[in-house]
Amino acid sequence: MTWHLERDELALDLIASLPTEAQFAFFGLIPRLEEDPDAVTEPYGLDTGGPIRMRTATLPGAITVLLISDNTGRINLVAAENPRGH
Repeated sequence: MTWHLERDELALDLIASLPTEAQFAFFGLIPRLEEDPDAVTEPYGLDTGGPIRMRTATLPGAITVLLISDNTGRINLVAAENPRGH
């Protein structure tokens, strides 16, 4: 399957809100997400294994939440936060 991370305004704003090290790590993660998003992420909450699912990617100083759709081949960044609150 061909995957595509949506680089919309929300995603760019969320990435910009991350610490610098996490921003670089996320941009480095993009090619691997687009190769196989499930291989480089972890389940977010209950892993239902369906065609549309939420997954997390842990970065240096941050956690991101991604919405993955097998139906469209799209990956959407829906949340990004610094768990230490900085």
